Amino acid sequence: MTDLERLRALVERVIRESASGPVEPIEPDTPLLISGLLDSLTIMKIVGEIEREHGVRLGDAEIVAANFRDVRALCRAVAPEQTVAR
Repeated sequence: MTDLERLRALVERVIRESASGPVEPIEPDTPLLISGLLDSLTIMKIVGEIEREHGVRLGDAEIVAANFRDVRALCRAVAPEQTVAR
């Protein structure tokens, strides 16, 4: 499983846990913000899970809307942090 696929699965799991109704499958290019799938609380839950599961700390500079546009954007933001954590 690639980093992108692991992160996609994490994001989908957190969104499903936070949703009040059914959620379509999340793809790497699924628009997360403009579709309304993410709100500020769900973003912070995703950040917490990334930090817990991947052992990386995301700083304020990484927790911005552009990095949560879709899973690919988030993966690009997390990848440099993973390198530093290793």
